[in-house]
Amino acid sequence: MEDKNFEVNDGEEQLTFEGEMKKIEAAMITPIKKLRPTNDLEAKAEFMADESLEHPKNIYGSLDPEKIIENINSLNEVSSELESLREESGNGLDRQNFSYKEERLVRMMLDEEMLRNGFVLANYVYQTADTPEKKEKAREWHQDINRKLYGEVDKATFFGLLKERIDSIHPETEEEKEDFERLKEKIGVIPEDGVERFKPKQETVDRFSEIVQDFFGGFLEHIPEDKESISSEEVVGIINEILDEELEGGYGYRAIVDEKASSASVSHVDKQIKFPGGKDYPINKAKALICHELGTHVMRAIPFLDHDLKVFSKGLPKNMDFDEGVAKCVEQAINGKYEDSGIDHYLNIGMATYLNKNFREVYDIQNLMKSLMHVSNEKVITDVQRCFRGTGELPNNKDLTYYNGANQVWKYIEDHIDDPELMDNLFLSGKASMDHDEQQLVYETKTGGI
Repeated sequence: MEDKNFEVNDGEEQLTFEGEMKKIEAAMITPIKKLRPTNDLEAKAEFMADESLEHPKNIYGSLDPEKIIENINSLNEVSSELESLREESGNGLDRQNFSYKEERLVRMMLDEEMLRNGFVLANYVYQTADTPEKKEKAREWHQDINRKLYGEVDKATFFGLLKERIDSIHPETEEEKEDFERLKEKIGVIPEDGVERFKPKQETVDRFSEIVQDFFGGFLEHIPEDKESISSEEVVGIINEILDEELEGGYGYRAIVDEKASSASVSHVDKQIKFPGGKDYPINKAKALICHELGTHVMRAIPFLDHDLKVFSKGLPKNMDFDEGVAKCVEQAINGKYEDSGIDHYLNIGMATYLNKNFREVYDIQNLMKSLMHVSNEKVITDVQRCFRGTGELPNNKDLTYYNGANQVWKYIEDHIDDPELMDNLFLSGKASMDHDEQQLVYETKTGGI
């Protein structure tokens, strides 16, 4: 059987771009799936019933450290092979089977997968550390990869958001005033060096709303206007109808009801658009969700589905913030109204990072905030669980993407609202961000450079 990792040239085996990419793709993982507690419901219930617990007693049964180590060894092999390639080409050897452009993409993907696998392993090492010294080393390793993979909480932005949240609370009853004082005591002193955060102009939101309504006009025609709400099952039926009639059969994507799902999501590996069962959505929410999951996450994958390199449809390394940002901005444009995205996540991670609050403290502060704001606290436990995903003790910065992504995309939209290629740039560049290196690779791919 032919080994596609190599090509034979004058009796010597040579590395190929396709072969190295296959090795990397075989080691690809999704950290949030590996770090999701397999006893989530039980752990949450026990935590809320026992106030002495600092964090839930999570079990991470999907982590599989042996497979992660196997992935890292395979990725290290690719790294060594790339170094050999560079040394050989430095001696003037022919690189027709592996161009410099191809090497750049391989290195980009290699670095990302090393971080992803390394982060999951760092969580495991922290969980199993049996001495304070090992625990501290694991903590430093975890937080270093955490920042490289997901970015950092901006200190001034965090304190600006926290002050804005506190200033929005206006206690009226004596009980509320006592709770408000308790809240401020739990938080401590808020520095005055917070910054005013970016929000798009209303004119930008209005203009983008018109553009989006026109762009997704064919999708929206499938959504009934004579109903106040529709069920998950009806949403799934509508999406599959759109896939069949508007998107030439959907390129293999199908919408399904997943009884285990807690929220809507897209799996590009399975080509499934998943919705939780038994939910009813107000019609405007249904429109926004359809344009979020199908209109954005799937539409941004479609242009490169048939490309040999699956990473263009599954997501280039810096794509995550931008992809979620596009989805959020489209959702808000469908509703014709700008809304804050990911503020609670940003505050949770910021409190763990800069106020050194543990799981219980972040949970108590958010509960008090929600009570004083007269809004539901139903999602507090889930959001805090996500903030400390993987250890229960160390902040996981992954969910910064919701705030950072929406801000990044709204800024891009505001700067390019008059550009006739705005929607092409947002939807026809595959699962890439506006990062220069990623955009250059997309351009080279479209023009036959890769």
